[in-house]
Amino acid sequence: MREAEERFEIFTAFRSGMGKFFSMNALPSQMKHRHSTISHRIADSMRPFFPEEMEIDVDADGADVLVWNSGGYALALFWSSSYLSADGRRKAIAFHEKHSPALTLAFSLFPEREQMLVYRIEKGFIEYLHIEKDTFEEKVLRRCTIDEGKKDGGQLLLPIRRKRGRKIT
Repeated sequence: MREAEERFEIFTAFRSGMGKFFSMNALPSQMKHRHSTISHRIADSMRPFFPEEMEIDVDADGADVLVWNSGGYALALFWSSSYLSADGRRKAIAFHEKHSPALTLAFSLFPEREQMLVYRIEKGFIEYLHIEKDTFEEKVLRRCTIDEGKKDGGQLLLPIRRKRGRKIT
């Protein structure tokens, strides 16, 4: 199987698994659960969408969720309930560069929002996506090389409109 097709299939399985995760209301709005508990819920939701010969581990080799088989790592997931920290992004990039999984994803779940922010790390580049939780419609926000992403700290810089304050007379 060609690498691009494999990454597409892995990303499709991730999307399907996360769709199941959100449909089961597995993400509490208050995020009171431990990080590893949510990681287990994510892994359980993804299990049906990967072939039986693939193993899915939680908190393995530095990743929150790791999908692998004897041929190596297929998918490494790193997640946060809010924006990923600079350290979190660096950790995901370093994992990708060291272990060369087919696909590395770092994402922000945002319990109170209708979309999640996904950092898709592939061979040589990072793609920043907004994905709607109910439809899984994707919107590419930015695509850059890994080196460019390191220069700006990996942070997605978007213009933010300032709300005009009401003048008090």
